[in-house]
Amino acid sequence: MPTVTTTVSPPINLLDWAVANRDQLKPPVGNKYLYDGNDFFVMVIGGPNARNDFHQSNSEEYFFQLKGDIVVRVREDGRIRDIPVREGETIFIPGNVPHSPTRPPGTIGVVVERRRPAGETEHQQFYCENCGELVYDKEFDCADIVEHFARSMEEFWADPALNTCKKCGTPNGKPTPIKRIIFEPEIVIERE
Repeated sequence: MPTVTTTVSPPINLLDWAVANRDQLKPPVGNKYLYDGNDFFVMVIGGPNARNDFHQSNSEEYFFQLKGDIVVRVREDGRIRDIPVREGETIFIPGNVPHSPTRPPGTIGVVVERRRPAGETEHQQFYCENCGELVYDKEFDCADIVEHFARSMEEFWADPALNTCKKCGTPNGKPTPIKRIIFEPEIVIERE
């Protein structure tokens, strides 16, 4: 748990901070804490990412896209919907909506989340890339989202018993980083 502070920190230039910390914004997620407080935390996330999971928590999340365009994939009504988030735009993800940000190279975003109290669980879900069936749902009490998510993904990808779809038999292994996203006439996510 972060320490309580009573001193206001100086302003931070986000682009300068992202450049200075670029070596730490690496796949699969590309995230690093900018602020880790008592009530909420702020992460800077750089692209490209290399993930095929969906995150679901009881709390809302706020996304601000500082540089470049991304797609946030959400799972609603049993299907995946791709939402473009352009440079300078924000999006709010309601609680309990599985979502998966897809970030191409050179992008920089900011995500603000509520600190979850001990005992409040969240989910990391993987859906079959072939048939859309839920392959794996890991429920956990996440103390450190930056470390936990990457480790949990690696465990899923490395274990065929976890990553093979029970419905169609398709293995859902480790994805390559996002190469680019084509937005028109329809969204196409290309990987390296």
